Amino acid sequence: GNIKHLERRDTCIQLDFDNLSEEMISRAVSEIINNPKYRDNMRKLSLQFRDRPMTALQSAVYWTEYVIRHHGAPHLQPASVHLPFYQYLLLDVIAVFIVSLVVLAYAIYYIISRILAALKCNPDGRYP
Repeated sequence: GNIKHLERRDTCIQLDFDNLSEEMISRAVSEIINNPKYRDNMRKLSLQFRDRPMTALQSAVYWTEYVIRHHGAPHLQPASVHLPFYQYLLLDVIAVFIVSLVVLAYAIYYIISRILAALKCNPDGRYP
């Protein structure tokens, strides 16, 4: 997740929580403090994060006012808001899948029973 992404960008060192030791922590902290690439890469990442046209508070105020101006902004709502609950929960797909499995199981049962019946039949066509 996030730690792997930051580790690939050389901004942190991931430690295995299950096998954590004092030596591993000491080595990781020492590496981060003494190696300038971590500081430089974190500064670049910080500049990228802060390079925004407005602050987080200004953005929150803007979007709140936007939704008020556009009466709830229905054009920004996902299509899933308007789906019936059975489609939203994929119950229709699950039902088709279950019905298909039942039909397949019955078809296999029917075929096997007909084969077994044919094998049990006497030459004159009667059961023993």
